[in-house]
This record gives sequence, C-alpha cells and structure tokens, in this order.
Amino acid sequence: MVKLVAIDLDGTLFNSRSVISRKNRLAISACLDRGVRVVITTAKTVYWVKKLITSLNLKDPQIASAGAAIIDTNLNPLYIKKIPAVHYRKMVALARKHEVGFCVSCLDGFVYHENDNPSLEYVWETKERPKRVINLLSEDIASQVLLITVTVDNGHIFNEILREELKNRVKIRRGGQNFLAAYNNKTGKTAALKKIMKDIKIKDRDVMAIGDSESDLGMIKLAGFGIAMGNAPENLKNAAFYVTGDNDNDGVAEAIDRFVLKRKNT
Repeated sequence: MVKLVAIDLDGTLFNSRSVISRKNRLAISACLDRGVRVVITTAKTVYWVKKLITSLNLKDPQIASAGAAIIDTNLNPLYIKKIPAVHYRKMVALARKHEVGFCVSCLDGFVYHENDNPSLEYVWETKERPKRVINLLSEDIASQVLLITVTVDNGHIFNEILREELKNRVKIRRGGQNFLAAYNNKTGKTAALKKIMKDIKIKDRDVMAIGDSESDLGMIKLAGFGIAMGNAPENLKNAAFYVTGDNDNDGVAEAIDRFVLKRKNT
C-alpha cells in the first residue's frame, strides 16, 4: 500500500515546457484526498518549492536543492546543508578557468551567476529567479550556497575535472543530459527523503518514488515502488519497478493511477 509518493520535478512532474499538466495536478490532488502524502524531491530552488507547496496545497515537508534544504508547509526551512565555502571557492575557480556555464542556488531563493553563458538559458527556461553579479565569491553569496549547476553535457571534460579536483568533498551528480549538479556531501534527495520518512514513520515498502535522472536513482532503489519516467536513461529504467510514460504524456499521473488509485485504464 502506497502511503507516500516522492516525485522529482524537472523531466518528471514538469513537462518539457516546465508546466505541471492538469492530469498530473489531478493525480496529486487525488493522493492528498486519500491521505497519501506527496513529497516533491527536486534540485530546484527554495523559491520554487515554496511556490509548489502553495499551488499544490501540499501537506508535508518538501525537498529543495537536491536535498540540501527541506521546507515545511509554513514555508520555513526545516533542514539546511550548505556547500562548505572552501569547496565552493574551488568550484568557482574551476568554472572560471574552463569558461563553462555556472550558477549557484542559494537559501534566499535566487540563482546567482557571473556571465551570460548561452548554456544558462537551459536554467532560465525553467522559470528560476536569476541574478547576475560581479563576483560569485562575495561573502553574502558564498555563505548560503545550497547547490551548484554546471551546464555541461555528459561527454564534456569538465565532468572529470570536477570529480578529480573535488573527489569525495562534494556530491556530484548528473541532473539530466545538459546539467551537472554539486551539493553538500552529506545530503542528497535520498538522504532528505529518508529523513522525512523517519519523521513521519513511513517504511520503504510504502513509498513510491518517481524520477528521470541519475540524481533520482537512490530514491528509486529505496522505494517499494521505484518508477522511472519514459524519458529516463536506461540505467534508471533498469533499476525501476515500473517504467511509466514520459513527462510530456503524464507519466506521473499514469503511475499514480496504476499503483495508488488502482485505476489501470485511465
């Protein structure tokens, strides 16, 4: 019996236009009406998660910045894990040297960047709140960094450079075809989800987790019902209990209908 549904946002609940479809909204509402908890687990900012709590009428803590923050239903942070300043400064130096698209998500909900790299358009298209600054190393930014996004594809040399220079000091994950994400080594979507599950006393077998990228693999393996989106890579599909439709064809609603609402033919 599914008691909690954990749902990634970009590429999962969001379609390719960064919109939640009517069918997906209705599926979430049906879960809440039945007393099934819904937790969004996203790399998006605190700002976005606060918006979702309000617009979807969510009843439980929600996960922002790939698990670096948990936000309660009063829109206050319950849990925060920042990137240590020494590691953050190293990453800024590497990004400047290799001239890659680079932005940082902070506790205040803004996404800061220094240069208008064309690749950053991928981030702005998801309706984040960008703010260009002269120096990403200023103390008011460095003291509140939750997540770093680098706009490089899977084959870009910067993937290996970052892992080599910062091995085991920060957690580095692919956030989709065009993104590399870095965050505090002691957190992540799965760790944050486990914390919420422990607080509300829900077991792994009673969780359904839905996602589309490497950063969702841990929670898909954790859950009794691990669901990969149709647009997910093969390793995620292979690890999943079920592969649902893609994000432009209401894959979230399909999975909820099948395993939570038991409506297989909707």
